[in-house]
Amino acid sequence: MRVLQLFIEIIFIGSLAIIATNKLFPLPIFSHEAVIQNKILFTLNFVIIAWVIGFFINIFSDIFLVPIYRRVEARWMLREANPELVLEHLRYDLYVKASSKEVIQRIEYHRSLVRLSRGILFGSILYLFTALLVSNYYQAALSIVASLFAFFAYYRALIWSIKSTYYAWVSLKQNNDPEIPDYAIKSFPSFQQDDKNKIKTQGIKIVAFTGGTGFRDINMSLAQKTQNITRIVPIWDNGGSSKALRKCFDIMPVGDIRHALMTQAHGEGRVGSIVKLFNWRLSDSGDNEQLLTELESFINNQHPLMKSLDQSLGNVIVNYLKHFYEHLPCSDNGKAMDLKNGSIGNFVLVGGYLAHNKDINTAIYVFRQLCSIDGNVWPVSIANDLHIKAHLEDGQILIGQSNTTKTDKTKSSQRIKSISFSNDLTDLKNTQIIPAQANPMVLDALQKADVIVFGPGSFFTSVLPQIKVEGIVDAIAKLDATKIFIGNLIEDNECQGYTLEEIIDIFLSTCNQHAKIKRPLNRYLTHIIVHSSHTITEHTHNERHYLSPGNNIKRFNSDGISIIIDDFENPWKRGGHDPICISEYLTNINQPNSNQEPSS
Repeated sequence: MRVLQLFIEIIFIGSLAIIATNKLFPLPIFSHEAVIQNKILFTLNFVIIAWVIGFFINIFSDIFLVPIYRRVEARWMLREANPELVLEHLRYDLYVKASSKEVIQRIEYHRSLVRLSRGILFGSILYLFTALLVSNYYQAALSIVASLFAFFAYYRALIWSIKSTYYAWVSLKQNNDPEIPDYAIKSFPSFQQDDKNKIKTQGIKIVAFTGGTGFRDINMSLAQKTQNITRIVPIWDNGGSSKALRKCFDIMPVGDIRHALMTQAHGEGRVGSIVKLFNWRLSDSGDNEQLLTELESFINNQHPLMKSLDQSLGNVIVNYLKHFYEHLPCSDNGKAMDLKNGSIGNFVLVGGYLAHNKDINTAIYVFRQLCSIDGNVWPVSIANDLHIKAHLEDGQILIGQSNTTKTDKTKSSQRIKSISFSNDLTDLKNTQIIPAQANPMVLDALQKADVIVFGPGSFFTSVLPQIKVEGIVDAIAKLDATKIFIGNLIEDNECQGYTLEEIIDIFLSTCNQHAKIKRPLNRYLTHIIVHSSHTITEHTHNERHYLSPGNNIKRFNSDGISIIIDDFENPWKRGGHDPICISEYLTNINQPNSNQEPSS
């Protein structure tokens, strides 16, 4: 049916071209006498010539008008915030994975309008030049009107073609178990049954409020069991390269976001050239002029990593790197910000942020699609100026994550008492409470979650502050999902002197403080994972003590919270959780035969 439709379209376009041209340049083969002499022969000649002319008109119009299509597509994409269209994987997804023939028919209908209007437009332009050539201004005026009408029709057809394709793709993605029609499989012989299984959404939906390195191994293990992992990332890091990027671009720290995305990519087995590129760092030595030259090698497609990429993906990356480069601020002496050890992945994220009207969620989305990452990573808030303020028990105040994590709290009077937000790293006297609004993408992920995880990671700088972001606690408390707190194995600098029992108390009390209404404690936590060491004496690793569970950790059983006590240490990596063991608990904890009963 599609072949016949295309054949008729081409003949129609060719016929219009013949009629228009014959009016200006009468040809004997199309004369009235030729029609009367042999109608069958005339019809056959007309159809063949019309098809040939229509075919070449389609070819030439495709060559000359595709740039218009790309511009319209990109403009509509930016307006609708649909960066998936840039990657040109959209149509393949639809034709291989479409859930019904109606989807394909709707798309083919709009594509047919595009071809038809494009052919008429190109034919009208040729007719205009022909009329001008013979100085027939009446025909030229008519052809101008026809050209304007055809151009308007072409532009509208493009818009509807793009929209129909995109909305069909959205509908497909929202279908958790799409059926692959037989005609799609026949059309693509390389499409195998195992590919069909990959399309299905696999595994339970996990949302994790965690630190960076503490959750890394667990994340990679979970990626083998479910495609539905959403990492929620803190946005108050003010050290290292994040400090320079925050200062220069007025952007949230992107280093932790990129690290979480790369962890997810590693866990999913994405080890292609693009992942290697995003993990690449500029030299940690040399002057800024040399570093700028190295950065320019990526922008100019001269770097070996860029040459190994698919051209369409490389163009997207170059575009984002150009945005980063063009907005790179200069200091008073004319030098750009310090680029030593700068991450190409960070630069791409910043460039995407600038290219998409400073929308960090869109930048992350495009980054994920470039790497073909299934899991999600979202910042807990989209505020750019958030810093944490630590209030110590002896009255001291520390501003900034870098200051908080480096403090050595060896005395109980210097333990952290509470955490708040600040937007000024220098004003220690400012007691104003700075609110932080939750990222809508985080709230959306929570609504779909089966399991919500807190930790492991730095409690006072990674886990607890995320709970204080407005809207997070109430969203969590309203859900019937399983909510698990994974206790650290080793004390970090921030928690020296604390037991896990005390940490849980702080966590739960903070939840009730920031909730609009107080709720039972098991609305915030349903399970606590506690490490139990086999040692009978005080145990340390790298001069750090193992985190004590506390004398009465099981008292949370009375609040309806299950306590899971076991040896969770990685036998091959002391001081870290066993990722396989933890991921087994997280993915099977809702199963009827899983261990959900309080430990005795």
